[in-house]
Amino acid sequence: MPVTFEERAPATEPLIPNSPEPARASAGFLYRNSSPRTSADPSSGSSESRGLFHALRRATSRRKPLSKTMMQNELAATRPSMAQENEDSMLSFIDLLAIGIGGTIGSGVFVLTGDVQPVAGPSAVLSWLLAGGTCLLSGLSYMELSARIPARGSCYIFAYTTLGELAGVVGGVCLTMEYGLSGAGVARSWSDKLAALVHSNLDTEVSSQISLDWAATALQIMCVSVCLMKLELGKKVINTLTILKVTLVIFLILAGLVPAMLYGAPNYPNVFLDYDTFFPQGIGGTITGASLLFFGFIGFDEVCCLASRAENPSVVMPRAIAGTLFGAALMSSLAQLSLSYLIDYDTSGDDGQSFEDAFDAHGWTTARYITAVGEVCLLPLVVLVSFIPQPELLAAMSEDALIPSLFHEEDKNGVFWKGGALAGAALVVVTLAVPFEVLWNVISLGVILSFNLTNTSLIMLRCGNGGKMVSNRSVRFWAIMLWAAAISARTYFSWNGAIDECLNGSSDNVNWAQTGVGIAGLLGTVVCVVMIDRNRKDNMDRKSGEGEEAKVFCAPGVPYTPGAAILLNFFLSAQFSGQDHAIFGAVMGVCVGGYFAYKATHHFAKRGKEDFDYEEYHKEVEKEFGQCRDTAVLGEADRGAGS
Repeated sequence: MPVTFEERAPATEPLIPNSPEPARASAGFLYRNSSPRTSADPSSGSSESRGLFHALRRATSRRKPLSKTMMQNELAATRPSMAQENEDSMLSFIDLLAIGIGGTIGSGVFVLTGDVQPVAGPSAVLSWLLAGGTCLLSGLSYMELSARIPARGSCYIFAYTTLGELAGVVGGVCLTMEYGLSGAGVARSWSDKLAALVHSNLDTEVSSQISLDWAATALQIMCVSVCLMKLELGKKVINTLTILKVTLVIFLILAGLVPAMLYGAPNYPNVFLDYDTFFPQGIGGTITGASLLFFGFIGFDEVCCLASRAENPSVVMPRAIAGTLFGAALMSSLAQLSLSYLIDYDTSGDDGQSFEDAFDAHGWTTARYITAVGEVCLLPLVVLVSFIPQPELLAAMSEDALIPSLFHEEDKNGVFWKGGALAGAALVVVTLAVPFEVLWNVISLGVILSFNLTNTSLIMLRCGNGGKMVSNRSVRFWAIMLWAAAISARTYFSWNGAIDECLNGSSDNVNWAQTGVGIAGLLGTVVCVVMIDRNRKDNMDRKSGEGEEAKVFCAPGVPYTPGAAILLNFFLSAQFSGQDHAIFGAVMGVCVGGYFAYKATHHFAKRGKEDFDYEEYHKEVEKEFGQCRDTAVLGEADRGAGS
């Protein structure tokens, strides 16, 4: 049966003749008529249970070929909606860097610098660098994968291509936590700062645990509206606000460092006086601070979700990710050092003090007012940037038939308006009514899991299946064992067993039995990485594609670098409580359960005898796609000649 591509098929026409499946934008899934796998009538009472079993089996075994993802991107570029977009709708290196830094340094400098001060003291400067270094290890994986797979979806599409459909869904849920929910939390933090500035209560208390935050809700509605009005307006606003935000952060840095260098003690503490002054809680406090500051780097991978809109993504994406990480780490650590000079650790209190409190303590009323107004004006940028990748992520999942098709329907401007509006409405409700303190650590756990999915995706891409439908079972087995060993090493067996006690100068209360389990997990991690290297297949060269001269960034030390990142990420996740892990598991369970329910009751039951077949259609799709691409190029040439 021939496969027919259409440049812009109506939503009611089948992509394949004699198939009831509507055409999907960007060359979505292809289906064919095939013999039924069971003798059961799809409308019978047992179809749902069979569909659920079938969904579970396919979710754990099905992957999306890398070549198909690349063909989707190329075919999407030939559609009229994409051809009509001008250069302003594409994202340059500066645009992506502004999105990354704009969404990263806000919550870090304005909020976390004060929160980490009681935990690590002046050594929180090293906590920032340690957290940034850990993110950099994972960032190397993002750099290479975003260059090789310049498609919207970030961790979702990376995991779906190399690990399987279920891993992709888990990655999509983690990214939704990172983007949508974190933006809602920042909106409520912004509302608190606004209330303190105007000396008024801006929310309505429903109970002791729940309050309706109207100011945060209004901000969320505004940010969603800006994004849905089209990306050109959004990126102009982002670039302007990012420049202003960086200016404010530089002001905070200079306000603390310059007076401390000019006047010194006794007006300003000498944070480098001795070991006890710089490490008041020991090295263990510094490491604990790093786990708390991990949230300050959330957002550097947001640019990956916008890879399909990037100019020359194989070159621009790695630079944008690296620039975001280095910029955020440098500014955040310098701001932390500035705050350490402004506030003595002994007087900071258990809850910590912000820059506004520090300026007020020194009698700098003007500086305090500038900081308070600046934060209120610039924190909305974090909310705006947090929402930008959400419609792109949902569109990618919708095109792969994992969620309803309306999420990838575009308007005439190329904006996923319906999906973005639904996602925005849900986030507005969350912003209005959900206290965010409970979910803050849960979001960090989701980000850590998405980092490790990305690291594992790079291992499989470079050493395992290479994004193809073949599978290196040895590498796959050792990758699974790597996760098991790393999780064993990161649990309380290791941290509560010895590390916390030893780093703080005491080994009297060490539980050596628990420590042994942690050491065994650590050694097991090393063994697994070595075995992956011994069984690897070099599937990727430095070319981003056939006929391209540009070289793709390659992460160094694969599989050892992503293996170390997986271990460190799981180690940081051990700092969160069992309650945080339980809430995260419940949220993930609900979302994944909804995915299985949709697949069982809609995807399979609706089609009955139709089913998806990557392997059988792979070569035929490539052949027909080449014809479609040639036709699109000729049509574009004819239109150019006619004009």
